[in-house]
Amino acid sequence: MKTFPLKSVTLSLVLALILVSCGAPGAKKADKDINYHDVLSGIRALTEDLPADVSKTEARRYLAGVQKLLIPVSETADNNDLTIVPVNVRTVEAEYIAQKVQYLGNVGGNPSVVIYPKLTDIMTDVSVENGDYVRKGEVLARISDATVRTAKAQAEAAWFSAKSQAANVEVEYERMKQLFDANAISRSQWDQILTQRDMAKAGLSQAKAALDMAETQLAYAAITAPISGYISNLAYEPGDMSTPQKPFATVHQIKTVKTAIHVTEDDLGYIVPGQRAEIRVSTYPDELFAGRVENVSPVIDPMTRTARVEIVASNENMKLKPGMFARVDIITQERQNALTVDKAATSKRTVLKRFGENLRDDRVVETYSCFIVRDGVALEVPIEIGIQSKTKYEVTQGLSAGDRVVIMGQNNLSDSTLVTLVE
Repeated sequence: MKTFPLKSVTLSLVLALILVSCGAPGAKKADKDINYHDVLSGIRALTEDLPADVSKTEARRYLAGVQKLLIPVSETADNNDLTIVPVNVRTVEAEYIAQKVQYLGNVGGNPSVVIYPKLTDIMTDVSVENGDYVRKGEVLARISDATVRTAKAQAEAAWFSAKSQAANVEVEYERMKQLFDANAISRSQWDQILTQRDMAKAGLSQAKAALDMAETQLAYAAITAPISGYISNLAYEPGDMSTPQKPFATVHQIKTVKTAIHVTEDDLGYIVPGQRAEIRVSTYPDELFAGRVENVSPVIDPMTRTARVEIVASNENMKLKPGMFARVDIITQERQNALTVDKAATSKRTVLKRFGENLRDDRVVETYSCFIVRDGVALEVPIEIGIQSKTKYEVTQGLSAGDRVVIMGQNNLSDSTLVTLVE
């Protein structure tokens, strides 16, 4: 005949009744007519008389006796006393956790340079298109140089004239110097030749400066790339009138990209250059691009109350394009081997605490707790938290590695509630 080991089951029932006799929170006090110790003694007596292995008939007779003893308790006590709540748990383990701040920004080249024409004249040739890769110094377009070429010719003629005049004055100076040394001319005549010599030198310098200016203006007729990169925002075609107020194009260097975000005052104190950042774009929703904080503006915009922060990321595969809309997570703090708990598993309460003798010393503080399961009982334990991620808290006090934290079903629990674990 088939037998059943029931002593272990009975011991669990006895433990449950002991907890009931101590009173679970939220349960109303049992009637005085019910003596829990007598009930336990009866169950213990039945158990002691039970052999290690029993027949099916003996097992049913034993369970009927236990049930008879429990009927008065179940009818008199609060229903919650004997309720066993199903819960799901997660074992506390040491793991990595990072606290982040998230902002939105636009991807740009590093650097991105806007090119402006420096002459006002007809655009005679445009040799690039949007998307073209250009190298530093490469000619991108040409502006009509007829006017500045004429100006250069005039400047050259003026420079040659000033140079000849300065040479003649220098010859006259040497001749007059000999006469002055021989006391053959007056002091006023000598001062006059000195003045003429200084004026000739100044005129020569002025003419040389005008010639240099004309040559520079002539060089401006060719628009060149200031850096190597890709062309965008091309605004001119051949025949257009160029003007220094209208940009010609933008050149982006995109082997590395720079994303600018604007951070509020509340988060600014947590951000410093060198921190790691994570960049996401809609074009590649499943891909994460690593970056770092390069610059934090020391000035806050009084209109927006934000400060500009620049994040630089490597872009060797050229996936990030200037102008993309980016979501940036800056890792402000991180911990290795930290004990963590799911935010959904915690309970947060706001309490007023006094930190001094006066009312003005009262402060509103937040306290946290969670439920852990030990020996089939859910215990509410207070915890201290550290940094937090999007879904988890770092626990600095209150939990130990290996504790089983209730992550589902905790809304039905109070301290010392009986529970059963489910997957």
